[in-house]
Amino acid sequence: MSRSGRTRCATLLALAITAGLGSAAARAQNAPRPNVLSTPAPVTLAPTGVPEAPGAVIVGPGEAVSEAPGLPTEIQVVRFQGPDGVRVEVLGPNPEPVPLGDGKGLITVGLKVGTSYRLRVSNLPNRPGAEFFPVIEMVGHLHRPAAIDPGKYPVRVVFTEEDFDDVVARGRLVTQVVYLEDPEQALPIAMPKDQIPMVTLSPSEDPLKVGAALGRVMAIVRMGARKPTPEETAAGMGWAYEGPWGVCPFTQNNGGKCAVACGPVCGTPPPPGKAWMPKDEYLCDGGDAGEPVRFSGDGGLAGLDPRDAVIKFDDGRRARALPTNVVCVYAPRFAEVRSSVGPNENIIVEASVGMKTLAKQATEAVKEGPKRLTMNQGVEAARNRDRASGLANRERAGTHSESLAAAGNDAITHIAVNIKGQNTEKMRIREKASFMLERQKNVGIKTAESAVVTGITEGASQAVMSWAPTETVGVETPPGRPGVAVLKRVSAGEAEPGDTLTYVIQFRNMGNTPIRDVTIADSLLPRLGYVKGSAQGPKGTTFTADDNRIGGTELKWVLPSALKPGAEGRVTFQALVR
Repeated sequence: MSRSGRTRCATLLALAITAGLGSAAARAQNAPRPNVLSTPAPVTLAPTGVPEAPGAVIVGPGEAVSEAPGLPTEIQVVRFQGPDGVRVEVLGPNPEPVPLGDGKGLITVGLKVGTSYRLRVSNLPNRPGAEFFPVIEMVGHLHRPAAIDPGKYPVRVVFTEEDFDDVVARGRLVTQVVYLEDPEQALPIAMPKDQIPMVTLSPSEDPLKVGAALGRVMAIVRMGARKPTPEETAAGMGWAYEGPWGVCPFTQNNGGKCAVACGPVCGTPPPPGKAWMPKDEYLCDGGDAGEPVRFSGDGGLAGLDPRDAVIKFDDGRRARALPTNVVCVYAPRFAEVRSSVGPNENIIVEASVGMKTLAKQATEAVKEGPKRLTMNQGVEAARNRDRASGLANRERAGTHSESLAAAGNDAITHIAVNIKGQNTEKMRIREKASFMLERQKNVGIKTAESAVVTGITEGASQAVMSWAPTETVGVETPPGRPGVAVLKRVSAGEAEPGDTLTYVIQFRNMGNTPIRDVTIADSLLPRLGYVKGSAQGPKGTTFTADDNRIGGTELKWVLPSALKPGAEGRVTFQALVR
């Protein structure tokens, strides 16, 4: 299969939105079935003629697996989903036991990063006896916080009816690339937690490049009609990832370096010396990322990028904007791009074309009568009489005389003279004396006198000393010092698609002068859908909600009056995790 050039993120996002919205819900199916890891059986010949590998792990319904309290970093939880009744088996190598999470899907297994696994998919709906043998290769992994259940956010691989038709009926090669969505490029559509956005590309597009441009590639699944040999089944061999492997550039949650190899990473590295956190696994909101927030010509805000949250106010001297802190929620979401390639089929059916043309003979008859020409001309008489002519010519000998003198050419050029007269320049600068007037308030001196304090010291001798204390206090009115504190909070630290989060932005006037024209603005990422009617604020606040440039929502609260020194308030809203 030929590979196209690098696909741009913006073009791919538009393609994904147009192609995936209508079919995402119908193509991602799940079936609530318990998982199993049974004891490996001896080598037996399957009905298809392909022997099972020694020690192969058969995964299917009927039993339960013990949950593991934690998983190594290189083990990633993978859940296979598809129509009800489909059977998925891991032929080799052996997967790892992992927590089942909510127990939905066909199977949930633990696969090691950098390893290819041979599967067998059978019991296909409406296709008795049909089966195929996909190969899945793990390319990336999550950086789960220690307190999060590993089975709660599995990499989801979805088999659909379209996959069965392409592989079994048409003999085509289907490639699925499951990637972790970049929150800023995610599709702005609401998805249940057991479904993922899926987009089918044209055969000319490379799904691996598309997935790497839209997020971080996690798994590559290749499905074909060819049955593997017993050696391939035993070793779990298949196609290998052709991209560059490298050390994972992200920093783990404990601050250490990630030593697990990974595939391509989408994003911009931080400056040298700073940790690179896997922000594609988090939904972060707040702060001022990207283009700095500034004021437009009409007094509004410019440069408010998706994810930014700021408070705008006037301190009496100029307009200012202060960003909030950044709050993050662990909420990874996976997506899938697929391509299907195979022999081209072009069938054209044409019926016999009959054409009859009847033409009559053309007949042209021309009748002309006799022509008569009569010319009457009289006899012409011409007479000319000439006498004989005589010519006499006499010429003498000719004489030619010509005198030429030498030619002379005289050119006289005068010397060019340029005389410029310039008088002495005079420049005078006159400046008036500058005056500076400064008004200062009178300094009040407060003198307080109290009763005389007498100290008595008793001992061998007695001395009496007295002081008249004098206290002088200078009182000066401090200048106007504006100051605003803003804090953003979220109701949860992790969320799955379909959960609702509550955000609170709290502000307070920390200065000693009122602030006016207070506006709070928050632009949401496409994976955070604003819940209509949930916004609240101080009494009289004007609230508006508009779409931003990437499919999210831009929220804005305009306070009705100035905020006095020491006064505080808050605005709240709810967002649905898509």
